[in-house]
Amino acid sequence: MSILQNLKPSAPAQKRAVLLPDHAFFVRAVPLAAGTLPDGIPAQVELALEGLTPFSAAQLCYGYFAVPGADRVLVYAAYRRKFTVEDAEAWADADVVLPAFAACLGLAPAGPQALLLTGPDFVTTIGWDGRDAVPASVRTRAFDAGAPADERAAIEAEMTAQLKDFPAPVIVAAPTETASKIGDSGLEFVVGGRLSRFDSAQLDAIDVRDKAELAARRRERARDLLLWRTFVGSVAAIVAAALLQLGLQGGRLWLRSQSLRATAQAPAVQKIETGQNLANRIEELSTRRLMPVRMMEIVNEKRPKTIQFLRTSTKGLYVLEIEGQTSTTPDVFNYQAALKDLPACDRVELGQTTDRGGVTRFTLTVTFKPEALRPAAPS
Repeated sequence: MSILQNLKPSAPAQKRAVLLPDHAFFVRAVPLAAGTLPDGIPAQVELALEGLTPFSAAQLCYGYFAVPGADRVLVYAAYRRKFTVEDAEAWADADVVLPAFAACLGLAPAGPQALLLTGPDFVTTIGWDGRDAVPASVRTRAFDAGAPADERAAIEAEMTAQLKDFPAPVIVAAPTETASKIGDSGLEFVVGGRLSRFDSAQLDAIDVRDKAELAARRRERARDLLLWRTFVGSVAAIVAAALLQLGLQGGRLWLRSQSLRATAQAPAVQKIETGQNLANRIEELSTRRLMPVRMMEIVNEKRPKTIQFLRTSTKGLYVLEIEGQTSTTPDVFNYQAALKDLPACDRVELGQTTDRGGVTRFTLTVTFKPEALRPAAPS
């Protein structure tokens, strides 16, 4: 595992979220056309920007926040020239770039709510009317970072007064870049002790960088992830094959040792088998003997007077074959049934029957139970 960790492309050290000053952006809640699908939102956002600003979307750093089922989208944009080339270069390796207030949009309150965000040189208010998770109002006021406390308090009071249509605002410090956490499942910020979460599908939407570049970065990430998974799968297959080979080699060694052990023990096993066979033969000679007289005694117990035995023979120790004849055909079947009912008989099978000149000839095969033919113990 340590080898794989060393081979895996490490995450860039500057992996982070970059938060821009709120006062650099204008913000609008834009209604969506009825039935708009998620894929159609970007086009409506660009169309709205053309009506809200004198600049094209290519001249703006813009992003938007949308949630499934909402009939509006929150759009924020800033003229691209407000940011320097050095700023753009600093964003290149960031995972997401957005205004500070946008980090709070993932709070998704269940009802009407308002926030007053206090930053080092700005105050921002966010109001949710409870209709959906998209804010209905976002306002920002900038001031000098060195402004006295009473001036700052007056600005906060003025901004709070503008939230008359919302509940009393909760005052929280604006999120910072260090309060963010980015993972494979998305992004989250800590805002006033609560988590503001964005799923991976929302990251490119809230990001204010060029959307074409973000799409290219997304494709590159997907390609890298596919290549990495392919590499890990290949390494895992190689490791599995090596382990299987080692297992086969170990199995061969074990089988060889067992074979050598069996060969070494063969004389002793042969001696044991010979003694066992001899004991079985002695027991067979003493307890298992052919007893044709006893067999005849058993079958004669139920034989009708109309049946005449022509020939009898034994087959093994427990089978008696009878060839007989009778002038009364039903007696053959009655005799077979009577023999089956005897405790000493295991099976009674009726063979070929022929009827000639009023005489029926038949064959019966009677299989006895071994215990029925066992010699009586000497008294």
